Amino acid sequence: MKAKGWSAGMVGLGLLGLLGCGTLEEVYYPHTLGTLNDGQPHEGLALELSSPNFVAQLGPPVSFSVVVKNAGAKAVWFPKKPQQGFFWSYASGRRDCFMIDRNETAFFHRNDCVWLEPGRELVLGGLVDTQYFPRPGLTEFRAEVHVPRNTNPELQPFWSGRLFSNGYGVMMVPFRKIPGAP
Repeated sequence: MKAKGWSAGMVGLGLLGLLGCGTLEEVYYPHTLGTLNDGQPHEGLALELSSPNFVAQLGPPVSFSVVVKNAGAKAVWFPKKPQQGFFWSYASGRRDCFMIDRNETAFFHRNDCVWLEPGRELVLGGLVDTQYFPRPGLTEFRAEVHVPRNTNPELQPFWSGRLFSNGYGVMMVPFRKIPGAP
């Protein structure tokens, strides 16, 4: 008789945990136009995302500036063209991204890299094609840079890992043809 009560109680506790004691991930809705100051520096480097425009028309790509900055105390080798991707949150709270292939190792030559001294920056461009965006609204973007482990022993110290930028909000508006334009 005791065993039945114990197992029924355990089942009840298990159901209680499934029904309401767990935490659900809260949906994030973009709310900031321009720069969010929430970048994630990693091992001396920081990634900063900005755009020349706070408003972009759906259709043409959105242009970004992605800046790798050595905020640390030591100089490092860094590739001129790292693997780069973008993530974003639509006005609806749904998230999406452009996927990048991530290599784990690579052999970098000196002419493929820059020597980033403390305080120095490497400016990368970035375009996000908007033709597949479902609707207008405030969209927050983030950039990612992935650098595989360098197998060239001549380039040391070499930075490798993943960097994530601050968020940057852009108001996406419907495409409008300018009157009189071809």
